[in-house]
Amino acid sequence: MRYSTVAFSITACLSLSLTSVAAHALPPSSADNQTSNTQKALLIGVDGMQYEKLQEAIAQNMAPHIGSLKLAKSYIGGIDGTPTEQLTNSGPGWTTILTGSWVDRHQVDANNGALRNQAPSLFEQLKRAAPQRKTTSIVSWGTINDNFAEDIAQGYIDSATKCLDVDQCVADKAGYELEHGESDLVFAHFDEPDLAGHDHGFAPEYQQAIQGVDAQVGQLLSALKRRQATHPTEDWLVIVSPDHGRRLPDGYSHGQQTLSEKTTFIAMNKLANAQLTDPVSAPTNPGHSGLYGFASQADITPTILKHFGVEPDAAQHSMDGLPLIGALGVRQLTTQVLPATSQVVLTWQGDKPRGEPVHIYRDGQHIASVPNHQGEYIDNDMKDINGNVNYTVEINKVPVSRLVTLQH
Repeated sequence: MRYSTVAFSITACLSLSLTSVAAHALPPSSADNQTSNTQKALLIGVDGMQYEKLQEAIAQNMAPHIGSLKLAKSYIGGIDGTPTEQLTNSGPGWTTILTGSWVDRHQVDANNGALRNQAPSLFEQLKRAAPQRKTTSIVSWGTINDNFAEDIAQGYIDSATKCLDVDQCVADKAGYELEHGESDLVFAHFDEPDLAGHDHGFAPEYQQAIQGVDAQVGQLLSALKRRQATHPTEDWLVIVSPDHGRRLPDGYSHGQQTLSEKTTFIAMNKLANAQLTDPVSAPTNPGHSGLYGFASQADITPTILKHFGVEPDAAQHSMDGLPLIGALGVRQLTTQVLPATSQVVLTWQGDKPRGEPVHIYRDGQHIASVPNHQGEYIDNDMKDINGNVNYTVEINKVPVSRLVTLQH
């Protein structure tokens, strides 16, 4: 767990570039050292944009730019009733999107600029694997950059800008960076849909906010198109995502664990694997009308890292999400602690019998390999272990993790 004592402030539309690198940073992986810098990524955040209302806007030709991407339903808020459950609010939501972890790891449990992310972020993991990569975060809601203050202080985020709820500032600065800058990873956050929702609910003003942000998304995509005309070898991944849904029936609020507040979406310009395109029809937790069978916002950071060729080592892995491109990892990984027998039960939905085994790690130590179709592993004799335990299950060289807390 990381702690920060660094305080900082960034005025509206003022870029802050810090280049210090943590002295304890891990060496880059050999795989990433051998890759060129042609892989790039643009992550666009659309705060509080309701999935169903976006679909209505697309049908009415009010959101042609987001509609041009491959769009799929997803969920936020963790699994209710488990340690991953988190408020469907912006602080927890954006921290999940930018870490691939739920609140039991990242610890940002509210909309509070004093909170600091405690999980390895997308920016940190990319920089540790490839320190030469350049990263940029341009946000309309400044609390996001506050929550990642340590990433800025440690140089994991090279340029951080707060636009103080002026979405056009985000569009202009991110567009310029995309067309003329040197960033490999750009995060651009727009806030107007959420502001309109809080002020007007699902009134015409909300649909107009979706239309306005879609036009700004189009501004970024146009800048990217102009860049690619002069940089034809660059391979850009584009993802658009909200941080939460909105509460029915009126759309004014969010924060709870209702279906409409938990329902989000992920839009990409790349072909996705089954985690995004083929929802699990019978999820382990059938709640919220099967919503947990879909991808989650925790899958976004692993997807971007996969695009960059950053292959997390299973023994050091600690993300709850799966990459949405490339080979598929185990799906529906769940954990259950049985205090009476000092056992931890891991379950997943495995494929039919095949040659590739599932490898299981506990706190970085390989403890078992079992057939994928077995779908279960019981870790026995845990009576002498207390505190947080990180389990990782890997298949096809794709790991996914869960955090378990043991108390005896």
